[in-house]
Amino acid sequence: MAVHDVGAVVPVKRLGYALGRLSQVLDRDGRRMLQSAMLGDVLTALAGSARLGEIVVVTSDPRARSVAESFGAATVDDHDPPQGMNPAVVRGIEVLDAEAALVIVSDLPLLTSADVDHLIGAAPQGDAVVLARSQDGTGTNAMLLTPSDALVPELGPGSLALHLSQAAVRGLHAEVVDHPGIALDVDTPDDLVELVRRAPVGATGRALDHLGMTIAAPGQGT
Repeated sequence: MAVHDVGAVVPVKRLGYALGRLSQVLDRDGRRMLQSAMLGDVLTALAGSARLGEIVVVTSDPRARSVAESFGAATVDDHDPPQGMNPAVVRGIEVLDAEAALVIVSDLPLLTSADVDHLIGAAPQGDAVVLARSQDGTGTNAMLLTPSDALVPELGPGSLALHLSQAAVRGLHAEVVDHPGIALDVDTPDDLVELVRRAPVGATGRALDHLGMTIAAPGQGT
């Protein structure tokens, strides 16, 4: 696939209202800070990719819009009222000016530009989909669709099987890839513990430090 024939779509829920399952360990301000930081790290990885063109963020949140625009991403208003992640993805794909769409969730704090390049590089010739598996093996944290409307997005629980089934029905070649930087999405307290254990850098690392959730280096603390 030619360089920049791929555009990215990133759906972003209203900051502070997402990550609801973390409410037992983080208040709304803390969740807002973490979500904004993870979005910044995802956009950093996308902006640094050598193979990616346009980036479209779909959101109704002013802060998320500001973060997106600081990276040169285009922004599209989400449905009002919001209809969920998948309708937001469809809205982003509709405005994307690219042959293929890289759909990627916004809570992947370990994502790197190399992960993005490798995912795009895994695309077979012709109409096809590349699905990046979540850490639990059942979800889809990113997918490359060629053409951009190759599949109807079904992100959420059990989405990997749903996407594979769609691809089979439509006669599309499907590749499933595993990347450590794509696999960890942060939804639950256990995910957050794993994230802290991996000591992320960038905006997410700074946010965790601000929230007092980093692990002290050997010899530090008590």
